Amino acid sequence: MIKETEQAPKDTRRGIQSVEVGFQLINQLAAARGKLPLKTLAEKAGMTPSKAHLYLVSFLRIGIVSQDQTTSRYGLGPAALQLGMSAINQMDVVDLAREYLPDILEKTETSVSLAVWGNLGPTIVFRLDSEIPVPLSVRVGYVLPMLTTATGRTFMAHLAEREWLALAKVENRTSPGLLAKTNKNLQHIRDVGVATTENLSHMGFFGVSCPIFDNEDKICAAITSIGLSHETDIGEDSAVASALREASQSMSKDLGAFSSRSNK
Repeated sequence: MIKETEQAPKDTRRGIQSVEVGFQLINQLAAARGKLPLKTLAEKAGMTPSKAHLYLVSFLRIGIVSQDQTTSRYGLGPAALQLGMSAINQMDVVDLAREYLPDILEKTETSVSLAVWGNLGPTIVFRLDSEIPVPLSVRVGYVLPMLTTATGRTFMAHLAEREWLALAKVENRTSPGLLAKTNKNLQHIRDVGVATTENLSHMGFFGVSCPIFDNEDKICAAITSIGLSHETDIGEDSAVASALREASQSMSKDLGAFSSRSNK
């Protein structure tokens, strides 16, 4: 028998119960694939139609709920849409990285980083290191090369060419022909949802990277694993690629991504 002092603490803060009850209607509308008649909505929310109607009148007034004038069915209103968009805009991709990247590190035993697109190219903004050594230059604030890193190629594959072409041309001066070779691989990167490099930016190291999309279906970041080339399988269906792909899909979903690209 569990003693009283050992029970999980309950939330004893004072609240307004009617708000919590009424929100069940909003939850059911959010889960529905279309607008619902009053009787069905009330039943799903576990209340009588008359009680549900009282809540819906108030929700209609503030725009959280809308009602079809022809069918009288209820759906989410413009205020609900605005709340959803505001929640997405307030979600920080770095905060998501702090949540998801430790799991990638544990699964792959590789160092893992998050990069966003900056004025000079892909820039590392968060990093977790494994016990396996990584190049000292790969640190928070470091601007990664475009052509010789998996992160750079991920951004090239999913950004408009005008965003990265000038930077890539500068890099191509020291590696003539690499831009053309990389360009030929960009569609494949988009198709499989992962970019890989090995022994390019740093000899003896590999990079595996996946994109993260935002609520406008645009790439907003990339997560990348870095490790020793001779110790890890970096194939497109490898454990490393699978862990990154799974995390990037979940992070994209959390940010409101809707394209099939985020589901590959």
